[in-house]
Amino acid sequence: MARGFHDTLCVREEAQRIAGRLEGTLRVPDVESRAIVVIAHPLPTHGGEMRNPLVAGIARACAERGWYALRFNFRGVGASAGTWTGGREEHDDVGAAVTHARRLAPTLAVGLVGYSFGALMALRWLSRGGHVDALVLVGLPLRSVTGRDNDLPPLPDGTFLVAAEHDQFGAAAQLRERFPRARVAEVRGADHFFVGHRDEMARLVTEELARTLG
Repeated sequence: MARGFHDTLCVREEAQRIAGRLEGTLRVPDVESRAIVVIAHPLPTHGGEMRNPLVAGIARACAERGWYALRFNFRGVGASAGTWTGGREEHDDVGAAVTHARRLAPTLAVGLVGYSFGALMALRWLSRGGHVDALVLVGLPLRSVTGRDNDLPPLPDGTFLVAAEHDQFGAAAQLRERFPRARVAEVRGADHFFVGHRDEMARLVTEELARTLG
């Protein structure tokens, strides 16, 4: 375990039901937590769900910092109720998960991490008045899997993006050009899936969250 992380000898997972409709899981470290982090998964039509290895790796890294990590499945995915809407309404699921996190830990700061489709939905939720204490967007897709440009809301100044050098849906250089006021951390040699670079990605995520969450 990296130096500087809390001494988490074991962690446990607790099943969650969010807003009575969304499947979730809470990773609980064995130390007193100072924060809770919600993590939104990638595109369900291409295998994305809360147990995606990259998403699970982010949750594990958060628990190693001593934070709760709440993952959830979007509507119509896994054991979540509802019907997949292709991104039209899934931003509401992000809001439901954040609300659930605040109910679980009402005195703690709340962080939000979205990966790929999850990053897009997190951004849309924020653009509709959502708020968290810390935010990281990983692999924010400028383009869809069909090659069409995604309808992206304005990005708040200073938003922290973790971007792959060779991302098929929006490389780091393209994100810098599109969002000159964002802070872009580039993972060199990686593509959208960060294979072989996931530890580096998770480190960038948790180091940014730690600036606010402690």
